[in-house]
Order: sequence, then C-alpha cells, then structure tokens
Amino acid sequence: MARRRGRAGKRPAKLRPRRKGVSARRDASAAETAPARRLGLVAAAAAAAVLVWVWATGRSTAPIERPPWSSQAASYVDPAACTGCHSDIWETYRTTGMGRSFRRLGPDSAAAGLRTGGSFYHPASDRHYVVEDRGGKLVQRRFQRDPAGRQENVLEKEIHFVMGSGNHARTFIHMAPSGKLVQLPLGWYSQDGGIWRMSPGYDRPNHDGFQRVISYDCMFCHNGYPDVPSGSDRPGRRPVFPGNIPDGIDCQRCHGPGSAHVEAATRAETDTDAVASSITNPARLEVQRQREVCFQCHLETTSRPLPNIVHRYGRGYFSYRAGEPLQDYAIYFDHAPGSGWEDKFEINHSAYRLTQSRCFTQAADAITCTTCHDPHKPSGTPEAARRYDRECLKCHEGGLASLGSGGAHAWRSDCTDCHMPKRRTDDVVHAVMTDHRIQSKPPPGLLAPKRERSSLAETGYSGEVALHYPAALPDGRDDLYLALAQTAQGSNLDAGIARLESAIVRHRPPEAGFYFELGVALEEKDRLREAARWFERAVSADPGFTLAWIRLGSALSRSGEYAEAELALQQAAALDPLDARIPKEVGMDLARQGLYQEAAEASRSAISLDPDLPELHNNLGGALAELGRVDEAEAALREAVRLQPDLAEARFNLGAVLAGRGEAAGAVRQWREAVQSDPGYAMARYNLAVLLARDGNHDAAIEHLDAALQAEPGFARARDLREQMAAAAGQTLVPSLRP
Repeated sequence: MARRRGRAGKRPAKLRPRRKGVSARRDASAAETAPARRLGLVAAAAAAAVLVWVWATGRSTAPIERPPWSSQAASYVDPAACTGCHSDIWETYRTTGMGRSFRRLGPDSAAAGLRTGGSFYHPASDRHYVVEDRGGKLVQRRFQRDPAGRQENVLEKEIHFVMGSGNHARTFIHMAPSGKLVQLPLGWYSQDGGIWRMSPGYDRPNHDGFQRVISYDCMFCHNGYPDVPSGSDRPGRRPVFPGNIPDGIDCQRCHGPGSAHVEAATRAETDTDAVASSITNPARLEVQRQREVCFQCHLETTSRPLPNIVHRYGRGYFSYRAGEPLQDYAIYFDHAPGSGWEDKFEINHSAYRLTQSRCFTQAADAITCTTCHDPHKPSGTPEAARRYDRECLKCHEGGLASLGSGGAHAWRSDCTDCHMPKRRTDDVVHAVMTDHRIQSKPPPGLLAPKRERSSLAETGYSGEVALHYPAALPDGRDDLYLALAQTAQGSNLDAGIARLESAIVRHRPPEAGFYFELGVALEEKDRLREAARWFERAVSADPGFTLAWIRLGSALSRSGEYAEAELALQQAAALDPLDARIPKEVGMDLARQGLYQEAAEASRSAISLDPDLPELHNNLGGALAELGRVDEAEAALREAVRLQPDLAEARFNLGAVLAGRGEAAGAVRQWREAVQSDPGYAMARYNLAVLLARDGNHDAAIEHLDAALQAEPGFARARDLREQMAAAAGQTLVPSLRP
C-alpha cells in the first residue's frame, strides 16, 4: 500500500509501509519491522533526493505477567538433579528430539560434520553464505559481489547456539552482547544426507537477513525455560536472555518445577506417596490435561500470520505448568472453515493434524499422544514402530484380518507407512514429517519438492480468525479475545477494530493489552489521533508498559503534537533506558520538526544501544544528509546497506546522496536495488525513469513510470512525466528530479 510523500517541518507526512516479516508465529513484538517516512533533501541539479526514514512498529499480542498457579509453589532446578533416581530415563531421553532441541555450540558439542563448514549461494537475494572456523569458533559469513566481482556488504556473526535436534533441521543463533538472540540466515537440513539451505522464511529476495530476533514465544517451544528476570516478559519488553539458557527441553517441561520433588526425595523420612505427589506425573492427569501437556507446543495451527495463539493477559510466556488447564494460559486460533486453508500441513502440526483424524474424534478419551509415543525414548526406532502397530491393531485387527483374507489389504501391518505417511511440509520445504492425520487413503505426491511460499502475498490471510482451542471460552469475555485475534496480525482488521472497541466498551477490562492492541490496529489504518487515545488508556491501565509509551509518542508525533510526543517518549526512556527503539523514535520526532542535528544525535544514541539495526544507520544518514554532511551520510547509509542489503529505504537514500554528487551510475545502481527489493517503490522507479529518460532510454523509463503509477495511482509527477514522454514521441527530455 503506497502513500504520498511529505516533508518534515511542513505538514504531517503519511507513511509508506515497509514490508513486514513473516517469521513471527505468535506475535511480532520482536520483529521490529517498520514503515518508512520520506523526508526531502536539498537536491543538486543531477537528481532529486527524497530521503526515507524508518519507523518502529513493534507489537505485542501477548502481554504477560507471572501470577502464581494454585499448586505450583515449587521452583525449577538443574535438570541434572533428576539423574540420581531416574538415570535410565535420563539416558534415553537425552537421545530424543526434545532432549536435543537446543544447545550451546562448543568445541565438543557440535554435531558431526558441522564444523567442516558449509556454503550456499542464494540467487533470489544474490547473497553468498559461508560457515567458517575462526580459531575454534564457528561464524556465519555473508557477502555480495559488486559489478567488478569484488566482495561487498560483508557481514559475519558467531554461532553461539544450535536450535533443532538435527532429525530434520538445525538453525543457528547468534547472541548479541545485550542478550538478544538472532537467527542466522543459513540453516542445515537432514534431507539427502545433509544440505545447507536458507532458514525457513528466508527463501525470497527480501528476507530478514541477520535481523530475525528470537522471541520469548519462539524459545518457549524450542527449549526449556530460560532464566529471565522477573517481569521481563511483560508487554513491550525486549526479548533478552541475560541468564542461563538450558540445553534442550528438560524433564520439568512436562512434569512441572522439580524443587519440591527433589527435596522430598532426598529427605530420609519422606514416604513414597509424598515423593510421588510432590511433582506432576502426566500419566495420572485426566485425559484432557494429559493431552494439553503436549498441546502447549504441538497444537500450533499455523506458522503463518494469523495469529495462531494469543496468550492470556497476565500470563508470562514461561508461566505454563503441566497439569493446569491450557486455556488458562493461552487461546488458539485458526483460519476460518471454507477459507482454503483446510489441508495445510506444517512442520509443527502433529497434534493439530491428529485431532482432525476420525480415529481421534471417535475414540472419545481413548487416544492421547502417549498412546503411541513414549516421550522418554526416540520415536524413529524399530521398537517405536512395533508399538505404533500394536496400538492400531487394538481397534483394527479384525478389519485387517477381513481385508487380508479377501486380498484387499496386505497381511503386513506397518500401519503408519500407509495411513500416516511422510509428507513434505508447507512452511519448511526442506523437511519431511509424519502426517498425524490418520487417513485410509492419503493423497499421492506427498514428498514432491515444493517452492517456499513466504511472502505476505502468498501467506497472508484476510478473513475471519476462528477460535480453535478451547472450543468455547467459559469466562464470559469470549468476545474480547476473539475480537483481539481479528486485529492482532491484521487478518480481519476493519471488522476487528469495531468488534474490539465494542467489546472494550462493554467489558471495561483492567488489562492494558486490549487498549494497546486497539491502538495498534487504528494506527495501522492511519487513524492516529484515535490510536493515541487508546494508547493513553493502555498506559493509564499499566504505567510500566514501555511499548505503549513508545507507540503513544509515535502517534502523537505523526499527528504533529510534538510536545506531547516528547513527554511520552521521556516516560518510555525512564522505564527502559537501554531500549534502542526509544531514541530511534525520538530521532524521528525531531526530524519531523526539522531538527536534524538533534535527530542525528538521537540516532547515534540508538546505534550505541543496538548497532546491528540497519534502520538506525539509515535514519542517521538521512539526518546527516539534511545537514549537508554528505560524506558522513554516505558512510551511515552504506553501513545500513551492509547490515541489510535489501533495505530499500537505505538503497534509495544512498542513491539520492550519490545523485546529489553527480554520480549518476552509482545512483542508478542503488535505485535498481531498491526496486529489486521493493517492486512497488514508486519514488525509486520515478527517479530511475528520470535518469533513463535523460540518457534517451525512453522505453525503460516508461516501464518504470508505468510501474510507479500502478503502485501509486495518485503520483502526479510520475503521471506528468509519463504524459510528457508520450507527447514527446522520442524527443530527448530533461525532466526535473527536484521535489
């Protein structure tokens, strides 16, 4: 959705949204992707220079506190404490996928063959990746090649952690000094004996690069509970991991905190019943609670933007305890029936697909995940396969005998080979998983190669977000959470705004998150003053809600209410002086007022807090260019491009600086890169058209003008130039690029 240009200090400018990442599965609070604002730059005769500024739009669909849960007075302990009494289980569990789900990379812990390195060229983004050894440390290195074949935009990060057991895939994680975890672009997949390919969601021209932050909800399912400061997972807080990070999912994830159990087991006078009752044994829970121990991670309905899950306000990401009702922790949502998403098959669909099976729906309480799976043992062994067959034959032995005697079915069992076949997943196309939807006749072609679909155009959803689990919400506030789900990731924004506002008025909830999310939805629709009003309600309900203060400051500034915006951002800074989003937003506010020196200083402050964020360098370059400090501006913009080569705004701005110096060839290259990253970038196409027209390349100029007008039908200067070129019928034109 393209919007018109504005100039700071003159009139409030509307935003042109920057693309949004598709990696966030539950909320986008860590994604920090941002719309871009354009500011004017004094132009030289060669070209106009319209600078693009980048905005923070972090969102949180799952505000979180950590309340006590009824019987959970125990705390978490080192899982090695379990080995004394349960050594046999410990040894087999360590070989399971869950036991190997996450680990710190060290000289002795790397998987066989991993340290030999890997390399991959990604044509879609024109980037090369190499895994190299740096004195015993593994790094992932990325570079591009300039027209002369020289390496440029070189960036490398050390690999600190490996996420994934390697049964299907591994992804690699870098830890910044701040404790921020970042997923690296190149992943490893077990197919064909092991291949290096792009991480899930990265096989596209404008992927997340080194900017995909590991959020708390991501860590929730891929590892044991990390040691994070109390309250750090409140709404709007940055996901940082300053404390201990476990090596894999441990016993306490399914059995609950173990301190009381360890204490009871080590007291000489404690009887057996007291030891057993001091910890949760899922096998002794009622069937639905048993299932929910697995559902907490394996009920994911989709990894695509929807949302799949909304955590209840007042619950921390790491606050679920085995045995409590899952609906007290989170609510799960799905695409609406009849929307065309019915047969989706994704990498984390085991429980989701199982619950669609007739065997499951007609068996009442007879089937749980542990009916077939022993969570303490690997699932891909001959012993496990025999167990699967035994469970199937408990119901189907007679039917198998009848079919076998009539020649309609082979006498051999191996039930899962045919009725729960391996299938290539939609979202991780280099992984093949068991489809847990039990079918009498699965469709053919389940292992055929797939092209990754990861752009919003391919994975975005527009329509009703349907409640999936639980089947109904019993607390009388169903409409609040259902309405919030419509807006949380923009799937049903227009209808959701009205529904959420109506539900808030009706219930007057005490939780700040409802007000915040309504403000976010309104801001998405450029209803800034209304958004500010709801952000004010959010900070009134929770004065410690940092992100709400940031968004309030942004909405006020964009509405031209600069003094009020400054006060809101000061409140945010007082709450979290280490949050780079705050000086970033301060810089944007100052730039709107034409205070470019102060804006540059704010951008430098943000960079000191998080030097890896490319938009901060882009914003610094914009402010410096406005001040006429073009050498410094160029350096800042080149750093933004180095950090993220497909940041179209930085490419555009760098082209503007080069054009202002008369370096037309360099400007053309940068603007072409901007268009490659964002084909709907109307201003970049317009500037390209001007230079091409001056060089007599009218056909190419017209092509860019037509594309610009398709993206922005109201782009008057592009339309005027297009009409001039049509009237000139091949004559040489000297159009102006000045704003």
